[in-house]
Amino acid sequence: MAKAARVSRLLEIVSLLQSGTGWTAQALAARFGVSPTRVFHDIRALRGAGVPVRRSRHGYGIDPSFFLPSVRLTPQELLLLLFPAEVFAGAESDAVALRAARSKLLVCLPEPLRATAQELLARTSVRLPTGGVDARVLAEVRAAVAERRRVAITYTSARTARRRLEVHPYGLAYRKHAWYLVAHSLAHGEVRKFRVSRIAAVERTGLHFTVPQDFSLEDVFAGSWYVFGGEPQEIGVRLSPRVARLVAERVAHPGERLHVLDDGWTFYTARVRNLDEVAWWLVQYGGEAVVAYPPALRQKVISLAEGVLRAHGVPGLEAPRPYRQAGADVMPLVGESAERRG
Repeated sequence: MAKAARVSRLLEIVSLLQSGTGWTAQALAARFGVSPTRVFHDIRALRGAGVPVRRSRHGYGIDPSFFLPSVRLTPQELLLLLFPAEVFAGAESDAVALRAARSKLLVCLPEPLRATAQELLARTSVRLPTGGVDARVLAEVRAAVAERRRVAITYTSARTARRRLEVHPYGLAYRKHAWYLVAHSLAHGEVRKFRVSRIAAVERTGLHFTVPQDFSLEDVFAGSWYVFGGEPQEIGVRLSPRVARLVAERVAHPGERLHVLDDGWTFYTARVRNLDEVAWWLVQYGGEAVVAYPPALRQKVISLAEGVLRAHGVPGLEAPRPYRQAGADVMPLVGESAERRG
């Protein structure tokens, strides 16, 4: 990845030097966290690639008239550069467009950078789980979002039978290994999230819609653990040293905190909007994640664990200490009120 970091640094140096503000070697070194000697090598590489880097008493700069060659990209090519094809369902048309866009960009790079970029492309692979999404369905949903078309989706939720719903597709979001369509459902009269893998078909209605000015995709998911919302509430969980390391490595949720305790375990706190999602997350860690509060979350985890035991033919199996009674074993905590402990 050292080559990738250098390519990124070289391109940013070009952008900075074109800004018209003089940059000294020391200033560039501080900016990128490298030595001035490394900056001198970078400047030499840029000059060798044909970039007219000049030095004055104010520092380094590039003639404002110098530009990389313009690139004419189709809308599909541009979309796939912003959101790589690997993130989508892998439709062949997307793969072809992505290869075409990459080729157009590569020919614009100076030879040293082009060779490095081609090597990185050959040695880098990204393939995210798509959650069983039909490539054609995802393509239709993407088009409906981009063109603001009202569509009718054939949808099967986790609790209801298949039904046909007309929706205004506002946006797409990727959460927890799955794509979700955020859309205004005419049948429900509100904005809802639809898992794209549960959409069997998308029909065009020939109608269009206007996205509300105050709509924000980030606001829809604000405070969500993964996908679903609800009233915000605080949770507290004791984590074993092993699980604490795993939790620290994953993508952080806003406002979460990890505090190492005297016994080596870690106390985890966060504000969440859906306890069901958190319970499913915690139960995978078994006795190495012990809920302190709220009681509702503790009960959800217990219910899930009991269901697993019953399904495996071991009814009445009593968990060993210190996981038998989470409340008695992990509390009281310093500074914690009796009301919050439940």
